[in-house]
Amino acid sequence: MTKRRIEKLARDYESYENVHSFSDPKDGSYEVFVSHSSADNEFIRKVLLFLKYAKGGIGGYVDWQDPQLQHPTDAQTALRLKDRIKRAKKLIYVVTSDSLKSVWCSWELGFADRDKGVENVAILAIKPNNGRWNKNEYLQQYPWISYEKSLFRVTMPNGTSQPLYDWLIR
Repeated sequence: MTKRRIEKLARDYESYENVHSFSDPKDGSYEVFVSHSSADNEFIRKVLLFLKYAKGGIGGYVDWQDPQLQHPTDAQTALRLKDRIKRAKKLIYVVTSDSLKSVWCSWELGFADRDKGVENVAILAIKPNNGRWNKNEYLQQYPWISYEKSLFRVTMPNGTSQPLYDWLIR
């Protein structure tokens, strides 16, 4: 339901701009670092549109927009990603079958957890999981994003929740 809802909202905004262009904020910070598998780039483009237009101008960072990362991955890639994660207020990990296999996604999630704390990391699950995360049980410790009663919410592991926008701007 969450994926379809984001895709539907993103369709409404697709004519606004080309989100394949990279604009580096003057101070180098972003509201959200979006951790994902490159196999999911088309959906991630929709997530960026959703954040920017449906969620009040929230700027999302993804590595494929960054011209400084247009080369084979190496130690410099890791340093650049660390810097981008540090400068972002939040991290959203888009969980799909492909991102669960990605060592980079796991690394980004672990780094953000250490740098920002669990409360500033959220899971956007596109892969059905029934809350168990078989073989990825560590994901249960993070807040998750869901769509409930016409509102996107972030639910903490203890069951408390808040609107996604409130979580993003706090």
